[in-house]
Amino acid sequence: MESVADDRPEDPRAADRLIAFSDAVVAIAMTLLALELPVPSGDTAAELWASARHNQGHYLAFLISFVVIAAAWQQHHRVFDRLRRVDSRLRSLNMLWLLMIVLNPFATKLLTTEGHDSLTANALRWSFYALLQTLAATLMLAMVFHMDEQSLQGPDASPTLVPDTRQQCFGVMIGFGASIPVFFATKYGWLLWIATPWLIKGTRALRESRDARGGAE
Repeated sequence: MESVADDRPEDPRAADRLIAFSDAVVAIAMTLLALELPVPSGDTAAELWASARHNQGHYLAFLISFVVIAAAWQQHHRVFDRLRRVDSRLRSLNMLWLLMIVLNPFATKLLTTEGHDSLTANALRWSFYALLQTLAATLMLAMVFHMDEQSLQGPDASPTLVPDTRQQCFGVMIGFGASIPVFFATKYGWLLWIATPWLIKGTRALRESRDARGGAE
C-alpha cells in the first residue's frame, strides 16, 4: 500500500491538547500521592497523635514528592506556555517525561517501605527515586532545546527561557544524579537534593553580580 506523506495542515489545537493532557496526568499523579497516605488510628487524641508520629515518614515523603512534582509541573507550564506548534519528537519526549511523573507515587511508596534495610537495599530504593527526577529533568531539557531548535514556540517566548531552564534542569540533574552513588556509602545522600540547586543558584547570582560590577566600571 502506498504510504501517505504527512502533509496534513497543522492542527491549531494540537499544542493546547498536549498541554491539557499533560496537566491532567500530573494532577492524577499528585492525587495518587495522597491516596497512599496512611490514616492515623486510635480512640483518643493521644493515640491519634502517636499513630501520626509513627507514620511521619510517610507524610514527609508525600510532602517531598508533592513539591518535586509541583516544581516539575511549574517548569513544564513555563516551557510550554508559548508553544505554538507540536511535532512527533516533542510528543514522544513529553510522553516519556509524563512516564517519569506517573512513576513518582510508586517511587515514593518505595521510600516509605518499612524494615531494617541493608545499606545497599536502602540505596537501591532511594536511587530509583533520584533516577526518576534526573531523567525527568533530562527530558525537560531535551524538550526545551528541541522547541528552540525547531522554532515550535511563538515569537513572544521569553529569550531567557532556554538558559533559565538549563540552569534549573542542571541543578536537578546534578543534585539527584550525584546522590545516587552517595547513597551506596551513606543514607544521607538526600542532602544533595536540597543543597545542590541552591549552590548552583547562588553561584550564578554571584557571577551575575560580578559581571554587573565589571560592566559598570
